Amino acid sequence: MSDELAGVRWVRLTFVDVFGTSNSLQIPAHRFAHAVTEGEPFDGSAIQGRARALESDMRLKPDAATLRTSGELARVACTVLTPDGSPWPGDPRTALVGMLSAESPVSELARAWTSSAELELYLLEGGQPVDQAGYFDDREGLGISVMRMAADRLVDAGVELLSCHHEAGPGQYELDIAPLAPLALADALVLAKQLVREAAAEAGLIATFMARPLDGEPGSGLHLNQEVDGLTGDDGRLTEDGRAFVSGFLTHARGLAALASPTVNSYKRLHAGPEAPGAAVWAHVNRAALIRIGTGVGSGGGIEYRAADSSANPYLLVAGALVAGADGLAIAEDPGPPLEEMVNSYDPAELRAVRYQPLPRSLDEALDALLADDALVDAFDHRLLANLVDGRRAEAEAYRGHVTDWELERYLDEG
Repeated sequence: MSDELAGVRWVRLTFVDVFGTSNSLQIPAHRFAHAVTEGEPFDGSAIQGRARALESDMRLKPDAATLRTSGELARVACTVLTPDGSPWPGDPRTALVGMLSAESPVSELARAWTSSAELELYLLEGGQPVDQAGYFDDREGLGISVMRMAADRLVDAGVELLSCHHEAGPGQYELDIAPLAPLALADALVLAKQLVREAAAEAGLIATFMARPLDGEPGSGLHLNQEVDGLTGDDGRLTEDGRAFVSGFLTHARGLAALASPTVNSYKRLHAGPEAPGAAVWAHVNRAALIRIGTGVGSGGGIEYRAADSSANPYLLVAGALVAGADGLAIAEDPGPPLEEMVNSYDPAELRAVRYQPLPRSLDEALDALLADDALVDAFDHRLLANLVDGRRAEAEAYRGHVTDWELERYLDEG
């Protein structure tokens, strides 16, 4: 380990709270070995929610396999320990790590599961998009140079990328991460957000991962392209197990939305355009479907989950996806026929034959669905869920009491 830290002066111990917010504690490099064996003390109230209550002494346990160096600075992903050294189950990374253990009911799927990820974001300059370019625009500019810089740093950190390109919205970009196992993918997504933000700040820009930051423009998704041997055949079509896997996502779609689309703003992306899902349906060509069967990156077909947005906590998102897929495989229910057209253009007579359920229209509705979903509730520690639900409920309540510019423009002179 000393060789890995040659020339390094500081190590950034990174962790995320239950909302997915990135945090860090920086220690001198000579303390890193001690932190790996004993954990580094810190105020754990930072990870228990947005409202600081009682001081809570915790320890950060670096995962040495995630150590990445850049000049005099290194960074490493951490899980959270209680003062007695045991994993704290309210930590999102700990929750995902627990699902990889042999005792977990999703461990068999987790060992076989890999996924690539499409991370979308906006680059803003003075609150406005950095450019007015469009989908796959090939013009050079500040935005794409920032994305290449972030991508280069991510590759240098050992994360393989498939591509980066301009997305459909002005100043909107996409970074495509190559398939990884569950924990590695979640760690890579956290790191990718950090590096994009840093590269943007160096250029005087702001990188935002809000679900829909600009009125009238596309939202930013976080699509998972999942691949598991045996779920698709050589022709890319779903096998019987593949159909059961998809059925799990349809069954748990509404509860999973609370993890995949976790903010008030998320529900201004869902239901809001031709490529944002509004219902729990599956398809091959319909890009508004919740689940889309594609060609994948490996030898088989990819099973794309499209409800997540870029504000999602990667650890909870991946964990929730594993729970949904594993429950589908266990129950072995068929998902019914695909819906290959937009719902509003589909023959109502045929629609009745399709398994169809609207996704939540609000954060509160998604949280209600999460709490009513026994499989998802049982998969997470009650303290983690309580912190998540209480914090998000508080956000929804604060939003309901906020007077927006739209309301002022519409109602100020009425009556």
